[in-house]
Amino acid sequence: MDTAALMDKAFTQADYAVNITDKQGALIKVNQAYLDLYKFGSEAEVLGRTQKIIRSPKTPVTVYKEMWNTILSGITWRGNLNNIAKDGSEVFVHLTISPVREAGEIVGYMGFSLDRAQQVQLEKELFHANKLEVLATMGAGLAHELNNPLASILLDAEYLRDALAGPGSSIDRPTASLAANSVINGVERMKKVLGHLLMYSRKEGSGGRKHSTLTLAQLIEDSFLFLERQLRSRGIDIAVEVESDLFLHGNRTQLESVIHNLLTNSRDAFEGRKGGKTIRIEGRMDADGRVLIEYRDNAGGIPEPLRKRVFEPFFTTKKDMEGTGLGLAISHKIISEHGGTISCDSANGETVFHISLPGLPKDPPEPDGLIE
Repeated sequence: MDTAALMDKAFTQADYAVNITDKQGALIKVNQAYLDLYKFGSEAEVLGRTQKIIRSPKTPVTVYKEMWNTILSGITWRGNLNNIAKDGSEVFVHLTISPVREAGEIVGYMGFSLDRAQQVQLEKELFHANKLEVLATMGAGLAHELNNPLASILLDAEYLRDALAGPGSSIDRPTASLAANSVINGVERMKKVLGHLLMYSRKEGSGGRKHSTLTLAQLIEDSFLFLERQLRSRGIDIAVEVESDLFLHGNRTQLESVIHNLLTNSRDAFEGRKGGKTIRIEGRMDADGRVLIEYRDNAGGIPEPLRKRVFEPFFTTKKDMEGTGLGLAISHKIISEHGGTISCDSANGETVFHISLPGLPKDPPEPDGLIE
């Protein structure tokens, strides 16, 4: 068998899904594994078309921009993508795209896709485990969040009952009005707390993550809903400085859990420390339209050898049974899947987490044609 025939059989029979495109991204060759992965019946269905036929809206536009910027510069790109098969089912792959050159000029690209279905299922299970941990924290704070408004409602309701008890009793209308408003405010607070708990407890739909437009300010405010009393009761000062109108597009529950994980880590790290305990969160948008979040605490810092491991699954410095070691690993995964980055610095007793996410303008431009 000559070399050309051997290469053709290797391409056709490879276990990895392999595709070759021209330099505009149009498919000119795919193997059987590609057709099987994306559930196409024949090569004729895909040749001449771009990868838009398998593109999922759940993969951030920023990922495609980074991909094209990388391969157009002649560098191999590697990353994880959510794609869609012909029948509409989700396909999770680790994709490697390498430029193909002739006489030093890029003439096309070759892609290798590794099916990540089992890995994604494991990641979902790990996220669920972390979600249960967050819910446990919320449950611990639920009594505190409901007891105060309940006590106020009870007092105001008793006052109104007593004021209306006698047939000829005179009612102090301004005081009665204040009591009624207090009851309404207390009920609204409880409704918000319970509604938020139900939202976070809701199981992810079979269609995958639900993304929506949200503001950073509201996201951070909601993250404190079950933790603020715990933090302040421990003498921890909280400072939040977030620019107005910072919009994001993402999964509210997942992004909130990132902030929640950072807050609980700070809370636990402050245990046993005296005075001057502060958590500071700042948010702004940079010149490239990315939302930047800086999360800082002065709970003693993280030693250099441990800092390199903070995003590893199951790594924790907490005592046995006090932590799963999933929080920061899951947070890193969530931020990455939203097209962002998260990193950690620590010095002089302070720890700073830097988060960068794609911002959402009020009038988003049409995506670049090459990306489509």
